[in-house]
Amino acid sequence: MKSLIYILIGLFCLTANAQLISDESYLDSDFLKFKNDLLNCVIKKDTTKLKELLAERVFESNDGCGYPGCSKEEFIKYYFNEGAERSWNDMFKIIRFGFIRDKDENPERIVPHDSTIFYGPSYLKNVDTDNEIIVLGENVNIREKPSLKAKIIRTASFEKFKCDCNILTTKKTTYQIVEGIGWLEIKLSSGEIGYVASELTSSDLIKEMTIAKVNGEWKIISFYQSPGC
Repeated sequence: MKSLIYILIGLFCLTANAQLISDESYLDSDFLKFKNDLLNCVIKKDTTKLKELLAERVFESNDGCGYPGCSKEEFIKYYFNEGAERSWNDMFKIIRFGFIRDKDENPERIVPHDSTIFYGPSYLKNVDTDNEIIVLGENVNIREKPSLKAKIIRTASFEKFKCDCNILTTKKTTYQIVEGIGWLEIKLSSGEIGYVASELTSSDLIKEMTIAKVNGEWKIISFYQSPGC
């Protein structure tokens, strides 16, 4: 009987954690084809093909082109010439963690487009990025201190944790580099403090992507970095 209970609890936890990442690309066959084209483009690091998938202007952080976003040429220049590896990796991660279908209620649109949009990564729907992170991996070690030599408190698989991630509340201990590894301080449900390699969490992906139909074709309209990141 105990074994059955443990199995049921395990299945429930797996289902609950899996719901943090929910790709809705299948809801639109045309978008699904676009996503596959984008994935092939990213794998091949093909800037020519990527340019075809961009809207005439692409909204992004003010660190680059600023308002009202980049032209196609500016976007490629800022993100896919110098430092291109990071941009390709960010795009790959967004595709990997899926897209959510939604309605764009903002009337002030940089590029006129249909109201239905897909945005990713999909877990953004389920996480408060100022106060929470998601462990993006299976059996990721959470340690007592920010070090590979530190005791493992527990492991986590696609699980959400509290953190002081907001730029206004972050502390010196929130993010530390030890032994060449970036460590993020998180709060466990037990009240304990733990540390996890930041590259294995949602905090490592600060970009968001929005895709919408422009003149009847799916295009990337946003590759956005939130203020303060």
